[in-house]
Amino acid sequence: MNTKSLFLLLVLSLCTVLTYAQENDGILNTPETWKREIIPFPLSFAPGIEFVGLEDLRFAPGWSDPASPEFWTYSFAWYIEMDSAMTEKKLIESFNLYYDGLMGVDHQNQPNAVKSKQIRRTICEFTRTNTGFTGKMKVYDAFFTKDYMTLNIRVKEYLCRKTNKQIILCDISPKPIEHAVWGIFRNVTLKLNCED
Repeated sequence: MNTKSLFLLLVLSLCTVLTYAQENDGILNTPETWKREIIPFPLSFAPGIEFVGLEDLRFAPGWSDPASPEFWTYSFAWYIEMDSAMTEKKLIESFNLYYDGLMGVDHQNQPNAVKSKQIRRTICEFTRTNTGFTGKMKVYDAFFTKDYMTLNIRVKEYLCRKTNKQIILCDISPKPIEHAVWGIFRNVTLKLNCED
């Protein structure tokens, strides 16, 4: 292998490593107190969502405490290969698959965990806005309360034409969107600069 070929191979390898490292570090910035999780697609609990990319989840400090105003308050971003702009129908289908799968899982092997066949399907609705969607979702909380709850959702969509990627950023809380807790999402920002 000549020097020019070796140099080209080295540059390509470095670009691949940097892209992999960036994506595995996530695409969201949040304060240190927020918990995070990066999951590649396909998601094990929702394999029917046929996206290619990753999910970056960020949980507010009180998200798992039913007594906290931050209970079930979190953000996630889907950083996926761009197909076309998100539609209301596609978003509803994706959220139904996501939360039906998530809430049907036997979390931590608890003997009283609800099995998927006993859980009523997730019901969600969205309305298009200038920057994405707003919506509500009735879903079973298999993690904490073992009861049904309504989550409010704000979705922003970004198209990254240079990388042919799409970002679906979702802010979620059971509190009404007018509630002060929604101010916490100002602390969630994108690491990437994409065109709207």
